[in-house]
Amino acid sequence: MRKATGKANGKIIIIGEHAVVHGYPSVALPFHAVEMTVTIEQIQTNAYLVSELYEGPLHQAPSDLQNLLAVYDQLRADLMTQSQSHWLINIHSSIPAERGMGSSAAMATALVRAFYNYYDLPLSDDQLLKYVDLSEKISHGNPSGLDARVAGLGLPLIYQKNQPIKVCQFNTPYWLVVADTGIHGNTKNAVTDVAAGLNSAFITRRQAVENNLRQLGKAANQFIDLVNITPNQMANDQLFTAICNTFKDAHQHLRALQVSSPELEAGVTFAEANGAGAAKLTGGGRGGCYFALCDSKDKAILLAESLKENNLAVASWVVPFKSAATE
Repeated sequence: MRKATGKANGKIIIIGEHAVVHGYPSVALPFHAVEMTVTIEQIQTNAYLVSELYEGPLHQAPSDLQNLLAVYDQLRADLMTQSQSHWLINIHSSIPAERGMGSSAAMATALVRAFYNYYDLPLSDDQLLKYVDLSEKISHGNPSGLDARVAGLGLPLIYQKNQPIKVCQFNTPYWLVVADTGIHGNTKNAVTDVAAGLNSAFITRRQAVENNLRQLGKAANQFIDLVNITPNQMANDQLFTAICNTFKDAHQHLRALQVSSPELEAGVTFAEANGAGAAKLTGGGRGGCYFALCDSKDKAILLAESLKENNLAVASWVVPFKSAATE
């Protein structure tokens, strides 16, 4: 029986979480340390899904997989002339689900690529993003579009709504520790709650939320400026301190928006006391992942081990901090 496979990588948001939903810039990198693979083949019975989250008839999948079902149904409508065709869909993922690493966007991306590969059809970026945006709207309610574009395009991006997408290229000698708390985040609720604050009947709340989003946008622009500095403009130690201060500022405003959580705060505090210049949550928050920036690989490796030894992370990854670093 013929099979086809599609793949996609995870992502990490470096800066600009939540603010990007409201028109401010954000920077995100593809995270190649984790990967989503979808394999498909035609079967005689009804569509069937095999995954770590669920195994059974596709159209009986739980609510947290409705985004996959919607993309599947759209693909059938767009591509399949045989209305009675049914599929076995096998999903293998090393991307932690619901941790802010873009698992839903990666799953949709890999599924679309698998079907287009099966039919030997060319797949443009615009076509791919149409499907992934559909998935993200179901998963997250009012997504920024950032996850879809990083997963779909596989590029480090500066993304801002209604602005041309820019590729973010930078190279530093620093190292990033990405840590998974093991707690499911809730991007949809977090995004909804921030939006509710912007529309609050209380002017003090509206003003506070607006200010924190504005400051997050300012921090993102500062980061973009810093990583574009040439070596002769600023010494490595000065640049490290400046980037760390920007991350600390961003995390402070995310905390003020109430999208952090006890386990994220514990990890961030420990990291900054044990070798990291700064640490912050990444993604939607309310659980999920955080990262820490270290000025050497040795410090990063020790910190990654310490986070797991002290039960502040169920998994951790050490990667160079540069735009191509996560490959």
